[in-house]
Amino acid sequence: MEDKKLETNMIKGAVVLVVTSFIVKILSAVYRVPFQNLVGDEGFYVYQQIYPIYGISMTLALSGLPVYLSKLIASKNNRKEQEQVVNFFFMVVGFLSLIAFLVLYFGSTLIAKAMGDISLAPLIRVVSFIFILVPFLSTFRGFYQGQMEMKPTAISQLVEQGSRVCVILIAGYLFTKSDWSVYKMGTYATAGALVGGFCGLLVLVAYSRKQKIFTKVTAIDKPKFLFFAKRLIIEGGTLCFFSAYLVVFQLVDSFSVKQYLVYGGLDETSAKIAKGVFDRGQPLVQLGLVIAVSMTATFLPTLTKYFVTNQNIRYEATVQSYLKVSMAIASAASLGLALVLPYMNVALFSDNNGEMTLSIFMISVFFVSMIQSYQTIYQSQSLVKYQFVAALLGLFTKIIFTPLMTYYFKTEGASISTILGLIICLLIMHQYLVTKENNIKLPKPFLLKLFLNLLSMSGILVLYRLGLEQLNWTDFGRGSSLVFALIGVMIGFVIYMMGLIQSKLFTKAEWEMIPFGNKVIKYFY
Repeated sequence: MEDKKLETNMIKGAVVLVVTSFIVKILSAVYRVPFQNLVGDEGFYVYQQIYPIYGISMTLALSGLPVYLSKLIASKNNRKEQEQVVNFFFMVVGFLSLIAFLVLYFGSTLIAKAMGDISLAPLIRVVSFIFILVPFLSTFRGFYQGQMEMKPTAISQLVEQGSRVCVILIAGYLFTKSDWSVYKMGTYATAGALVGGFCGLLVLVAYSRKQKIFTKVTAIDKPKFLFFAKRLIIEGGTLCFFSAYLVVFQLVDSFSVKQYLVYGGLDETSAKIAKGVFDRGQPLVQLGLVIAVSMTATFLPTLTKYFVTNQNIRYEATVQSYLKVSMAIASAASLGLALVLPYMNVALFSDNNGEMTLSIFMISVFFVSMIQSYQTIYQSQSLVKYQFVAALLGLFTKIIFTPLMTYYFKTEGASISTILGLIICLLIMHQYLVTKENNIKLPKPFLLKLFLNLLSMSGILVLYRLGLEQLNWTDFGRGSSLVFALIGVMIGFVIYMMGLIQSKLFTKAEWEMIPFGNKVIKYFY
């Protein structure tokens, strides 16, 4: 009876956290649109140059480190062992965060120079203070999640993100009403991350009154502590690296794109504006990923269960189904976004600058979604080494090709370098998996059917675009562009769904894995 109650609480807690994370991701993507509208492409460039540093700290404090600590706490049998884990964790993360703060604060001028814009130094100094909050935020959240209490983490996430977005938008609004430089505006907007982090921490501290989290440290067992520190850096670091993978790619862009646009012939102001236009792709990709990943995020518990209990046939069948569903959804989301991009660009950002750059960038939705799918499969088997190697080689490809491609092909080249890095990562992850598990290769009939369905959806959307071109759709304004985008999405969705059903791309069992898939079975099978 007690086990049943615990399982119910775990499920409820997990649902609360998933829903909250979904809202936070939506909020994180959506606020950038009004912000860009307020500050323009140059102002957006200033903010986005520093955002990856914040994004990495947020990943550490929001998902990567808390998840790792919660697993450690849940694995301990008694309160004393849990307290030791919490204390060790806080000390190690606190030490590493202090180093990060010192490097960013005192190295801000050098980092800004490396980004090709010395005026970014004050923003880097502001964002450095977030790392002081990381040990507290990650320890509190990890502790609560380890106790299966998801509410404190969920509420603190919402408060943190909500207050941060408010400060950013207020800074953007004040910029329009004053004679601030884009850098002064960027400094205040970046301070929103500090305000958000502090507000989130206040929520967690308020919850901590009910139970003691930190205990007095007497004597430290040095060998145990060093072993723990090594394990945290390797295992926890790998988890955080994957959680922030796309943000790390953005950090590479911060150091490369603007500088190599200048080396390639653009003046300083034009390069900043071009980088700002390039950064428009981030919220659009985030929205695409929320759709693609949330639709396929329910597989990990099932995969882990089959793997641990040695149900090999069921495991391989589930992996294959998972990859089929992931590929079908991710490819449609990616291609659909690319095809309706012009209308979304005008509706959200007032003009269609950077159409080709952003259309290419939308393809990354497919590759990131598939990488996350393979990561889920690797996670179910507790395989860390191979996915880490794949991620490093993908990142290395991105670092090598971004300067070169940007120099010769401007922002289109920067988008292509992102795709290249993601392709390398995905290919390595795929190759190892099919070598290890020969029976999970996707069948050729499925791939052919998928290709034909994507072709039919693309064909109709291309015809739709040609029709709107004849009507000179750009003369109709932003409101009409939004309507054109929504109509395009609906047309693509209906055509694609009809194709999936008609071609019987998925089995009944696979439809059941998709939200609202039961309704498809009820009416069409």
